[in-house]
Amino acid sequence: MVAFLFPGQGSQGPGMGAELFAAPEGQEVLRQAQELGWEKPVPELSLEELSRTAVVQPALFLVEWAAFLVLQKRAEPRAVAGHSLGEFAALAAAGVLPWPTAFRLVRLRGALMEEAAQAHPGGMLAALGLPLPEVQAIAQESGCFVANHNAPTQVVLAGGEESLAWAKARIEERGGKAVRLNVAGAFHSPFMAEAARRFAQALEEPVFRPPRCLFISSASGQAEDDPERIRALLKEQMVREVRWCAAVETLAALGVQEAWEAGPGEVLTRLGRRITERIRFRSLKEVLSDV
Repeated sequence: MVAFLFPGQGSQGPGMGAELFAAPEGQEVLRQAQELGWEKPVPELSLEELSRTAVVQPALFLVEWAAFLVLQKRAEPRAVAGHSLGEFAALAAAGVLPWPTAFRLVRLRGALMEEAAQAHPGGMLAALGLPLPEVQAIAQESGCFVANHNAPTQVVLAGGEESLAWAKARIEERGGKAVRLNVAGAFHSPFMAEAARRFAQALEEPVFRPPRCLFISSASGQAEDDPERIRALLKEQMVREVRWCAAVETLAALGVQEAWEAGPGEVLTRLGRRITERIRFRSLKEVLSDV
């Protein structure tokens, strides 16, 4: 059983998707995106442009959708999962939302999150080498929030500058490594509450359909098949912890044997290999290199 995994913000880079957008499937994605108001070919976006949340989120979505169409020619996924932003490409791949609808939602999501980050400055900090309960205790003591549980000993915190500085010192005191993430705000925390409220209103409009393959929510870490439950989870996604470790463990429990990363880079491939040995994880580059 093959699953497709769709990465989130942080997997971007200049020139991303160039090979995909040279393929007929990618060219058609860009053509339709331009009809929806997208102006610049994704591989031409500069590093400065990709530093903006409002730009990078829809750009990543387009790369992921092109990757899905190209990979789909090699295998039909029996399961899909997306990390944060990647959940929207996963939902489109599962037929829960038409991809143009998902793309419009992602454009709004990116704009709202960028606005929230400017109104409520903050950041994110990865704690490496410490188990989740220990990092949860540090978060509570520091006033930070657990934003991502990415792997057994990789937990991301979100919060204000003073709280993050305090948490960094505590993590290092306990023998862990603390790494600031190059993101524009305290995502997946109450800092995004206003953006989440406004996004929830936009989520009322689209029709959500039952997934045509297994859909694993990174908000719940579980398989979800009720359209209204999926809508409710998306409404909370911006302020809710990404339970990626649980999502991958669910994929393994459901019998997934191979997982392909449908997007740039290999963040999810590397994380997956740290979570379980029951699944063979492969990056997009690895899959496309097969003759």
